[in-house]
Amino acid sequence: MLVEIKSPQIDAANKSPDTKLHPLPLRKNSLTTMITATITATVPEDNVYTTLVRTFPKRFVTFKPRTSHLDRETMDASKNPLRGFFVLFWLAMAVYVVQTIVHNLESLGRIVDLSFFELFSRDAIVLALSDACMVGATFFDVILQKMIARGWIEWRYTGMAIQHLYQVTFLFSAAYWTYYRGWPWVQSGFFVLHTIAMLMKIHSYAYYNGDMSAFAHRLRVLRKEYSQLLGETKKAEDGDEEKEKNRQQRLSRLRAWIEEIENITKSASGNASYPDNLTFANFLDYLLVPTLVYELEYPRTEKIRPRYVFEKALATLGTFFLLYMNTETYIIPVLPNSTTSFWRALLQMSIPFMVNYLLIFYIIFECICNVFAELTRFADRHFYDDWWNSTTFEEFARKWNRPVHHFLLRHVYQSSIDSYKLSRRDASLMTFLLSSLIHELVMVVVSKKIRMYLFALQMFQLPLIWVGNLPAVKERTWLGNAFFWFGMMCGPPLLGILYCNEVFAL
Repeated sequence: MLVEIKSPQIDAANKSPDTKLHPLPLRKNSLTTMITATITATVPEDNVYTTLVRTFPKRFVTFKPRTSHLDRETMDASKNPLRGFFVLFWLAMAVYVVQTIVHNLESLGRIVDLSFFELFSRDAIVLALSDACMVGATFFDVILQKMIARGWIEWRYTGMAIQHLYQVTFLFSAAYWTYYRGWPWVQSGFFVLHTIAMLMKIHSYAYYNGDMSAFAHRLRVLRKEYSQLLGETKKAEDGDEEKEKNRQQRLSRLRAWIEEIENITKSASGNASYPDNLTFANFLDYLLVPTLVYELEYPRTEKIRPRYVFEKALATLGTFFLLYMNTETYIIPVLPNSTTSFWRALLQMSIPFMVNYLLIFYIIFECICNVFAELTRFADRHFYDDWWNSTTFEEFARKWNRPVHHFLLRHVYQSSIDSYKLSRRDASLMTFLLSSLIHELVMVVVSKKIRMYLFALQMFQLPLIWVGNLPAVKERTWLGNAFFWFGMMCGPPLLGILYCNEVFAL
């Protein structure tokens, strides 16, 4: 449930192949701005340069200083009228924990059952070392891009082939390792999800810098030609006046092209540029920044707030404890129970799974992402939008996971339009299909079986999106929101029952 691409900027840009820059709020000198075949009206025609620009993926402004919706400081500062419900939710969760503890004391004689802890702590040291090795393997891309920048390898198409081969090896080696170690579903799920996140990061890094290498190569050629023309001796003969005029015109064109490419290969502030960004330190910073889309430079905060980091870390631990209690007490005892009917289990699981869904969302996008953002001084905290107000699954797909949405927007949807000349509709379907297959791959690794339950449910969103766009539903936002939440109440527990039957059948 990651995709359904819709962006006002992209819609505006793709209406015409001759789209100008000025209709969109773009930043100068930044690759996050859109680059089109007519970058400026003042740059003369150059066949090689124009071809580069036309084949270069369009870029859009995606990063600016923003705070997350559910951040406590943000809600207090903005006087959010719903902040009382936020407090109420956590008070309800506290009562939920007390109720669970009392239940466990009466039925088990202890506060919490540790069987689930024993499950996800199994082989923990090997998991940590494996994860570190997986992350370390991503630094191969820095070496590859350095070789491309120095001209030892051409990005098109040798570098691309190496990159794709590496990505396939990277992904399936991780999947194979989970099978080889025989990890339970928790360890397998964590490892493959982290691998996919790193895979998206290195793909964005490689394609960003790989495309930049073509501009850098053209820049070297233009500078060499400019230096040669500039160094030519002028003859005083009258017959050379026309030749000198042509030479000056050519120099003027070269200066315009050189200036434009220099602007493309620099960040908005001018503090970073290609290929100076190809360092291990820059790549490490990119790995730590909570985004899946590479840029030369990101907006940064002035300082790290230790108190804020401590608050979010504490919130992570507390929310994880809630997640553990809910899973151990209200989900695990029901799912593998053969005496419980399918429909009874579905009914019993609807609320616990919804609580888990909300808690996992909060841990990842509000706690963990904000901790990494604060430690790296990453200023754009817009990791999610108000997906809880969604009236269609299309809207939900755009809002609930902004980092993945940005990645798919740039590297799948827009690249499909630019590179393969797909229509916007076909590009959306391609993106949706790829997302569904990746989701199912995760479940194959977790369950160790190919069942396609999640893929089928993902594809079932297409008719649900159609229903959500019907006038009768679209005109009544409350009805669309109720339809969305009904689907959310049924979908996760249904998948949980189907896949847990496979997991516990092993």
